[in-house]
Amino acid sequence: MKQQVKQVIGLSFFASACMAVGMGLSHGWVAQAQEEKPIAVSARGLESMPPIAEVAEKLNPAVVAITNTSIIKGQAQGSSPFAQESPFDWFFGPNQRRRSPGSDEEQRVQGGGSGVIISSDGEILTNHHVIEGIRGGEARIEVKTADGHSYPATVLGKDKELDIALVKIDAHHLPFAELGDSDAARIGEWVVAIGNPLGLDHTVTQGIISAKGRSGRMLGGGSGLESFIQTDAAINRGNSGGPLLNLKGQVVGINTAIRTDGQNIGFAVPINMVKRIIKDLRAGKPVSRGYLGVTPQELDRAFQESLGVREGVVVGDVQRGQAADKATVQRLDVITTVDGQKVKSPDDLISAIAGRRAGETVKLGIIRDGKFRELSVVLGDRKSLSGNGGSDGEGAEESAPQSGESDGRSVNLEKTYGFKAEALTPANRHQFGVEDDRKGVVVTYVSPRSPAADLRGFGPGIIIAAVGTRNVEGVKDFQAEVKKANGRPLLLLLRNPRGAGQTTVAVPPR
Repeated sequence: MKQQVKQVIGLSFFASACMAVGMGLSHGWVAQAQEEKPIAVSARGLESMPPIAEVAEKLNPAVVAITNTSIIKGQAQGSSPFAQESPFDWFFGPNQRRRSPGSDEEQRVQGGGSGVIISSDGEILTNHHVIEGIRGGEARIEVKTADGHSYPATVLGKDKELDIALVKIDAHHLPFAELGDSDAARIGEWVVAIGNPLGLDHTVTQGIISAKGRSGRMLGGGSGLESFIQTDAAINRGNSGGPLLNLKGQVVGINTAIRTDGQNIGFAVPINMVKRIIKDLRAGKPVSRGYLGVTPQELDRAFQESLGVREGVVVGDVQRGQAADKATVQRLDVITTVDGQKVKSPDDLISAIAGRRAGETVKLGIIRDGKFRELSVVLGDRKSLSGNGGSDGEGAEESAPQSGESDGRSVNLEKTYGFKAEALTPANRHQFGVEDDRKGVVVTYVSPRSPAADLRGFGPGIIIAAVGTRNVEGVKDFQAEVKKANGRPLLLLLRNPRGAGQTTVAVPPR
């Protein structure tokens, strides 16, 4: 009897184990099947429209109209960086009055924009280009609130690089908007823009966040600091300085620019970038921004293959005496993190560094020669920046590229890398205008069918000063370093034939 009980118990345990294994396997199969399903989006909330009307009703009183009346004289041209024909040209509404040609008398011109109240005692955020003197003239700023009252405004602080200004009116107990978190805003979220386009007060438009991280340089202007929010909420002339709001009524951006060659392609300065400088603006101090002193470059496929790194930003050049140089950052280092935060593009790096104050210490994570290391860098001041001078190849060989044909005075890499180079001589120095202090080899030809032709700045007359981290004095040095590349992309330090400026490129093999 006892033996039978033991057999029954044993069989029960065996059955239970089989069931557990079966359930585990079935769970794995289900999980695998789920992974292979197409992307699905939750339909929650689609039964109701976003509360645009509520946002408009509650936030309209916090939006103001700004009038800039400037006294101009003679033929002085505007100092605005947002000049006509620029993608950022949308300063004024229809009330702008032009001077008659040839007049030297003082004249008054007006422009309009928008702003958003951010404190009950009359602090207002707007754009720098809304409050600066028109065409270099002396500006008088007037603010009109939603209840129809007009107030003279005082400029507390301004930041031309970010195109942000803080003004104040003498008023109290005003309705004001809350500053939100632009980093938390997601592409595809609903947003609302309120402003005064073309003189039409308190116009409300709605759309979505179309993209984030748009650089002003991608739009034909800007300082490289920008990391614009792109939106399709209709923005027009006069919306400048108005708020871009999320559905909680929080300000996530300050509307700044449009693409004049498109429709409903507008851009706003992320509010988190504004929050970083708000103390300086309130105090009327010049905005302090960190500066590293490197030329950041995209880690494209050629750089990835040559350096063996998949993510980060290539240091194309290090400026002597600047913060990076003092911290022993080297050309061809790959910066992967700033204070532990990943950087994946040059704009990421610029934004991360400029978001710190001059004098702060940051930790850079870099990869050099395949090894990770951390460097502490005391940031310089970005204001010093202004002082710095600052397709498949036809006939490509299947075998690994070699060092090229050479007669001792020139080297022909057309079949392997798509270009030719020569030793510097009095004749080609004169031909390309190469200054006497330049050393290296000079590029004399770039095949239009080679990948080298796609590299910006790489063409006849450019000086190759180094391959990798090795300087080259002439053709012999250059050819030896090319041979070491063994068919991998060539990492070349390029120098302008005259004047300041150098950069690093990765020339892929054909």
